Amino acid sequence: MPTDSQRIDHALALAAEGRADEADATLATLARQDQDPMAAWHLAWLRLRNGDADGALAILGEFDADPLCNERLREQLLGERRNAEAATVLKRVPRLPGDPRSLVAGAIERHLGGDFAGAAELCRQAIGLAPAHAPAHNHLGRALHNLGQTPAGLAEFERAVHADPRYPEAWHNLGHALRARGQLERACEAFEQALSISPGYRSARLNLGITRFALEQPDPALACFEALLERNRDDVDAMVNAGLCMQLVGDLAKARQRYERALQLAPENQSAWYYLGVLLNEQSEPSAAVQALQKALALRPDDADAWAELAGVHEMSSELALARDAVSSGLMHAPGHPLLNIEAAKLERRQGDLLGAETRLRRLDPARLPQRVRQQYFYELGTVLDRNNQNEAAYRAFEQGNALAAQSVRRRGIDGEAFFRGIDQISAWLDQGAPGMDTGLDDGDLGADLCFLVGFPRSGTTLLDTILDAHPGVRSIEEKPTLEPLIQTMGGLPGGYPAAIAGLDAGDRKALRRMYRMALSRHGGADSPLVLDKLPLRSIHSGLVQALFPKARLLFSLRHPCDVVMSNFMQQYAVNDAFVNFYTLADTVRAYDAVFGLWRKLEARLSLPIAYVRYENLVQSPQEEVAAACAFLGIAWDPAMLEADQRNRERGRIRTNSYQQVAEPIYRRAVGRWARYRDQLQPHLATLAPHAARWGYLLD
Repeated sequence: MPTDSQRIDHALALAAEGRADEADATLATLARQDQDPMAAWHLAWLRLRNGDADGALAILGEFDADPLCNERLREQLLGERRNAEAATVLKRVPRLPGDPRSLVAGAIERHLGGDFAGAAELCRQAIGLAPAHAPAHNHLGRALHNLGQTPAGLAEFERAVHADPRYPEAWHNLGHALRARGQLERACEAFEQALSISPGYRSARLNLGITRFALEQPDPALACFEALLERNRDDVDAMVNAGLCMQLVGDLAKARQRYERALQLAPENQSAWYYLGVLLNEQSEPSAAVQALQKALALRPDDADAWAELAGVHEMSSELALARDAVSSGLMHAPGHPLLNIEAAKLERRQGDLLGAETRLRRLDPARLPQRVRQQYFYELGTVLDRNNQNEAAYRAFEQGNALAAQSVRRRGIDGEAFFRGIDQISAWLDQGAPGMDTGLDDGDLGADLCFLVGFPRSGTTLLDTILDAHPGVRSIEEKPTLEPLIQTMGGLPGGYPAAIAGLDAGDRKALRRMYRMALSRHGGADSPLVLDKLPLRSIHSGLVQALFPKARLLFSLRHPCDVVMSNFMQQYAVNDAFVNFYTLADTVRAYDAVFGLWRKLEARLSLPIAYVRYENLVQSPQEEVAAACAFLGIAWDPAMLEADQRNRERGRIRTNSYQQVAEPIYRRAVGRWARYRDQLQPHLATLAPHAARWGYLLD
């Protein structure tokens, strides 16, 4: 009869041939029937290599009195941060004087008790006795890392994996140390090496995903977290991090589902509350965002990131006193925190302390900031410098902010040329006579209660919108997808959009109108005598408006082309097909030229009532300009519409980049600002000149 050693060799040969199930069964029989700890040890490794980490733990737990099995069980538990279980396992094996394994066991106990220096000393003694003992190097590395001696700890982890290349926990710890040193790609390689040895190593896969996310590689990061969720759908850490990946790429609905599910499972998960708060702020739900962030801070009052985000929520809602309180609280915990100082500078600027804001920002080193924070830094610095008339420095800051925005993860998923292709398609439809545009006069919903507020971003649409929305007879819908679902639907019809307009019959128009009204209702636009549907670049879709709602009106906001271009270049916009074309002056001018070139064609064919409101007149003679707009809309002029405090109090958060400007009394400082940047605009003036002349603006 073969000896146990021979039968173990036979099982290992089966495993080498790919017959893992047979090998597992053979080793399990040997381990349990013959009580052979060596068979159990080999079985644990077989299961680890096959991704069955729980199975490995189970068999090792049956033989935890054996020194070899105990060591492997202990390492696996520590590697998954199951420290309390590891501490219990340590007590199952007697300590022998002069034994490296016993010294390492003692070192681990000291480490778990917080005595990192004592742990390091015992590991050094073990290494003195057995220089190639990999666990001694690994646990010395852990102790040194916790003592703040990261380079020395990293060197010990490297010695550990050199001594035993099949040591997954040492590879995992090496990955941690490399990440702490900022060597993210090498850290990923170490985590991947750990997973190649033990594919079911949860902590290694989790940390690989976290590191991939830090490298702004959301797809491979998400794959790590989804793999963990396949093994355990209630893995809260994986769930939260998966949500973070989804949020990074802009899939906010799915990200929110992940955070909310994580909080159902773990209501005290501070990270989930924080990330949910960040997401709710991005979704323009400030009250809910504040509640989530306050819960995060109740769980961890020293979380500077959460204080910074809370300050940002309040600042974007123009609740400046609350924003200052949040900044002050955060700075008490972390005086040098970059985001808190950027928020503080923003508040100083809004209070008029431009020198204080610039001084605060200059204390930060942008080279040391994460990319997304660095991007915010340069936009705020540019804004402060622009207000201080430091034009060249401001322009350089905006250039740097835009360059970073152009490299963002969300930008990678956007085709900037799609915006221009859409304009070209509408232009071609107009050249063919705009078939179908004038067939909407039927007995259906003709949109007599609708006014579309359009123009170009940064032309004063938000200011005009907030003024008109203060009228009791007006309901404003601010930049919501009301018409866009119709455009998407028509894109799937024969010919696509806009050519499909030609084929619409009365039934099609009725269905599309109903779709629009349902969207209005979702966004609070039902049951109002006059709906002001505002989205500046919707001007390019005015032909569709006429085809469906021939009794609607257009209110078109105008501003000097150079001021418009310069202002858009200076904005930190959310990413979409249009806004990704504002990262350089050249692209911004191209977008402006395309939109107004198309508008000239549209205007010649439209029969909709159109009124133009000039930004310059609006800020210089607001009563006269607003009264004219009211007359066009058929509503009575109300002086309260010009009272900033009243209209902002009733309106709540402004959802556009103009939220800071419209919170102030109407001012004129932005009129003619472009002249300070004439040198930067000079190469583009020839393109803008025809548009300036068309609308009566000078370039002198």
